[in-house]
Amino acid sequence: MSATVDLLKIKSELALKNNMHTITENEVLFLLSSELPQIGIEVSNQTSIYNVIGCFADVTKHMAKVGDLKEVKHCFNIAEKLWIAGNGTVKNAIENGYLFSLSSVLDLNTKIKDLLCAPLRKEYNRQVCSHGI
Repeated sequence: MSATVDLLKIKSELALKNNMHTITENEVLFLLSSELPQIGIEVSNQTSIYNVIGCFADVTKHMAKVGDLKEVKHCFNIAEKLWIAGNGTVKNAIENGYLFSLSSVLDLNTKIKDLLCAPLRKEYNRQVCSHGI
């Protein structure tokens, strides 16, 4: 039954992705600035997608540190949207930049980890379990 649920989830994510515009690295800055106005100044001078995503991770970590769980969840939803609808470079930046940067927060606080969307939590767990292999 679990395999069936996972298969349905994968199919729905693919259908969602096929109906959405693919987000490029050039569009990430605009999306983040519109969704998180507080990030605009920090990322306005960044040219690399990895630097932009690093700033995004810093904002998320700050929100977790001050206990703003609603805003942390909002950040996780944005990250999920970028991961699902992003091109290969954007996905890679979310996986290797955003999730990796948040690993210390996620490992130390189960409340924060529980807010992580299922697809990103699965990716995070894949990274943690395969570390060093």
